[in-house]
Amino acid sequence: MNWLGDARQLSPSAQEALRLRAVAAGRTREDVAAVFQVSLRAVDNWWAKWLTGGRGALVAQPRGRRVGEHQVLDTVEQQAIRQATGSPAL
Repeated sequence: MNWLGDARQLSPSAQEALRLRAVAAGRTREDVAAVFQVSLRAVDNWWAKWLTGGRGALVAQPRGRRVGEHQVLDTVEQQAIRQATGSPAL
């Protein structure tokens, strides 16, 4: 029974709920992996995080790059393009 589908397709908050339910299930890692349709590696990772950081280690984290990280243009170049195109400052 695959009622869950691919857990990576769930929203971050749904993934968080899944992780919390999995570590609180009180079952073997194999049972948890089967019930929640995830890999043993995922269960092991969640359990390790739970043991070291508790609930806080399993909460959803922001995804993607931080604002301003890995930008190709520096601030002056960005401003020049905004002025040339009439775009407002971000």
